[in-house]
Amino acid sequence: MGNIRLARLRCTNWRGCHMRNATAIKPPSFPALVQQFFTEYLVAQRAVSARTVACYRDALMLFLDFAGLKLAKAPTSLRLIDLQPDLILAFLDHLEHVRHNCVRSRNLRLTALRAFLKFAARRDVLSLRIVECALAVKPRERAEEFSGGDGLWGFERRERGRSH
Repeated sequence: MGNIRLARLRCTNWRGCHMRNATAIKPPSFPALVQQFFTEYLVAQRAVSARTVACYRDALMLFLDFAGLKLAKAPTSLRLIDLQPDLILAFLDHLEHVRHNCVRSRNLRLTALRAFLKFAARRDVLSLRIVECALAVKPRERAEEFSGGDGLWGFERRERGRSH
């Protein structure tokens, strides 16, 4: 109770004095997040190699181009809310079936996208739920590449079927 009285004494107009002076922090725009991800986070904070930056840049450029076409938006007008799991999964399928990327390349591009999403969640806390849903997309196992999605056991079943 003593702390409340002290706070009232310090503030001449106690009712809402902090609320009137507080301004809502506007979340950064999507293009600003992308720029901050590369300039502030990857280069300045994480000090990753130039090759890693180039790989992440290429992955994000591919994704932004794909998302722009799929959503009929310019990449500069995208928002975090647009990055839904079904869009990410469609992008990953596009990489495998249209661009003929192997599972390893697909997963590397997903890793870059996930790193960006984790960064964005720290910068735009109002989008945490959206980012959480997008981060639910998991990498594919390499065994699926050879077995057609049945895992290692599917590969063994097919091999046994050929030998009989």
